[in-house]
Amino acid sequence: MERYKFNIGNKMIGQGCPCLIQSMGDRKTTEVDYLVSETNTLASIGLDMMRFSILDEDDTRAIKEIKKRTTVPIIADIHFDYRFALMCIQAGVDKIRINPGNIGGEAKLRAVIQACKEKHIPMRIGVNSGSLNKYRGKTASKADDILLALDETLSIFKEEHFEEVVLSLKSSNPDDLKEIYEKAYSKYPYPLHLGLTESGFATLGTIKSALGVYPLLKEGIGDTIRISLADDRVEEIRACKILLKLAKRRTDIPDMIVCPTCGRTLIDLKPISREILSHLDHVFKNVTVAVMGCPVNGIGEAKDADFGIAGSGTKDVYLLFTKGQPLGLFEKEEALQKLYQMIEEF
Repeated sequence: MERYKFNIGNKMIGQGCPCLIQSMGDRKTTEVDYLVSETNTLASIGLDMMRFSILDEDDTRAIKEIKKRTTVPIIADIHFDYRFALMCIQAGVDKIRINPGNIGGEAKLRAVIQACKEKHIPMRIGVNSGSLNKYRGKTASKADDILLALDETLSIFKEEHFEEVVLSLKSSNPDDLKEIYEKAYSKYPYPLHLGLTESGFATLGTIKSALGVYPLLKEGIGDTIRISLADDRVEEIRACKILLKLAKRRTDIPDMIVCPTCGRTLIDLKPISREILSHLDHVFKNVTVAVMGCPVNGIGEAKDADFGIAGSGTKDVYLLFTKGQPLGLFEKEEALQKLYQMIEEF
């Protein structure tokens, strides 16, 4: 099936395009300075699109200001009041996200569709397992209930001849995603947004999301992704990047191997590991970097790494290596400077 492809701001989504990484502002949209800073920080480490909740007219004015001061596409997330969608469209957002079931009825949904058509603004529509309402239990499976609800909504979009649509079919249970999205992928030509409705803190949430999302990514399913974490939004971007790398959906993402440490470790490994990780957040190359605690197993265990740094066995002295071959002993700052230079020249 040929799949739709279209622009969301300065990004392209759909047939043959990279899977795009999303996140969402974690404060009220009127906190413009904070959210601009958060968005720009995330954009520097790989964010492709940012979404903001619109609760009132103040938010519609704020999102216009956020749009002026950021470079990634901006998405307005609207529930219950279709007028806020119309205001955000006029404010110049790059995408509208609505739940058709709570936007206020068919006439109001059509008004939003028409406004999006005039401005060529795509729309993400969502049906999730928590909002099935009258469709719950109508078929033999939860997946088919969701698709039944979606069919009714999409019939309106088809009547309006509006095809710039992204589908979101979320559940909080990772076991549900495979059936839902495989059926949606085979049935609809629209781009698909992957993710759980909520997942938890960084470790638990990333594991749950990986269980649900990774198998789909491996099948080539999914055009945009968010790992929704109750944590620092930087962790969301990191989680998305590593999933896309492991699923071979992106080739411009570094890999990092980190020793868990033991009694042989004579360097303060955890802080230096996090420092190197923060550096790699801004690197967009298929490079593998190892951070090992000691020379006993370090170079051997990380011999496939393009570059690595290990404790030397002497306090605060570091061994640099490449592909299992030692390059020399250095104090911390010099070791890091040389490591970053090798990564830059890779």
